[in-house]
Order: sequence, then structure tokens, then C-alpha cells
Amino acid sequence: MKMLNPPRRKTAADEAELALFQGIMEGAIPPGAPLRLQDLADQLDMSMMPIREALRRLQGLGLVEIVAHKGAWVRPLTLEDLFDTYFTRMHLEGLALATAAGRVQPQHAERARTALEDKQEADERGDLIASRDAHERFHFALYEASGSNWLVRSIQPLWRNSERYRVESMRHPDHVRMRAAEHIAMLEALERDEGAVAVGLLVSHLRSSVDLVATSVEPTNGGPTMTLPTVEEILGFSRVDGAHR
Repeated sequence: MKMLNPPRRKTAADEAELALFQGIMEGAIPPGAPLRLQDLADQLDMSMMPIREALRRLQGLGLVEIVAHKGAWVRPLTLEDLFDTYFTRMHLEGLALATAAGRVQPQHAERARTALEDKQEADERGDLIASRDAHERFHFALYEASGSNWLVRSIQPLWRNSERYRVESMRHPDHVRMRAAEHIAMLEALERDEGAVAVGLLVSHLRSSVDLVATSVEPTNGGPTMTLPTVEEILGFSRVDGAHR
């Protein structure tokens, strides 16, 4: 069978998903806001079919709640979800970095550095969308060095859900500067085959975001049910030789 060529242009559902995702990230569609098909179709000048598909995709990323006969809405930000999301991110992304130690190829490092340069340029001109995209490209260039497609795929929905929380943490200039330095240090640690150092930087990287955001998010059921892991717990969980170098 002859291989099919991928389509060159985005579908209407792709465009709707991107528009809704950006609206949620930027706060134009706030947490808890209802997502009515006809209203969204009118705003985006589309039929309801691609809107419906976009909402299903965003539900798969944990950003949207859909209940039959009741409708759809943006999932609220809660302390429980914040800790659960970052608990899982730390484990999966820590495993990815530990596995990537010793496997980083020149193309991975080049993509990561290009992404950091793109992010800095986007930040300087105030382009939040481009900055967010470059930030994601940087991290995933490192995770993809692990060689595990399923691990990378598992991180993606968590990443998108946590972006809603990260937006709040990026309002603090000192935090932004610290994260920029951690990005460079993380990449350099992997290039030196120092997986444990890279994981330690990642844990600090993510924990600082949680600490900042937790003060502005309300608990819904009495508080977080998950406790953020330590570096030692992540490295023990990963059982990767490179993690202990």
C-alpha cells in the first residue's frame, strides 16, 4: 500500500482547538465558563461540527468538562488538580530526563537551544503565544531524547493542563529569570550525562511554580490529595542507570 501524504493545511477542528486553547490560556475563557456550541461557532465563524470535535480534544487534555445533556465548560482551577497534575508531571518528566541522560544527540541540543532563543525573542516583544510555544518545544526536545514515544505522549496532556497554572506563576519577574537559568542548566546537565542533576533542576523548576500558584487557588475538598515527590523518590521510581550518574 502506498503511504499517504499528510494534509498541508489545518482542519477547521484544528483551528478551533487552537483558538479555544489560547482563549483558555489567556483567560479570555475563564475557569468554569460555559462553552456553548452555537456561541463559539458564531465567534469563530464556523459550523458547530468542528467546535464539537475541538471540545472533545480539549476534554482529552483535561481542560474541558463535558457532561451529556448538560453541556461543556472549562474545568476550574483547584488546589487538588494543581498538586495532582504536578505530582504526575514530576514523575513522568523526571523519568524522561533520567532516561535522556547519555542519549542527547546534537539535534536534540540544537532544537532545545533554538527554542530558548525563540522564547527570549518572543518575551522581548511581548508575544505570549510564541513564548509559550517555544517553552514547550524546549522541554519536549529534552524529553524526546529519551527515545520513548509513549512517555512523550503521556506527558503532553499533563503539560497542556498545567499551562493554565503556569500562566499565574509567570506574573513574577524573579521567578521568570530563575526559570530561564534553570532551562540552560537542565540542558547542560543532560549534555554532561548527569541525569540526577537534570532531574533535581526539573523538580525545583516545577515545585517553585506550584508554590507560587497554590496561594491563589482554592481547595475544593479540603486540600491536595497528592504530595509532591522528592528527587530521590523520582530517581528510585525511574530505575534508570543514567539517573544515578
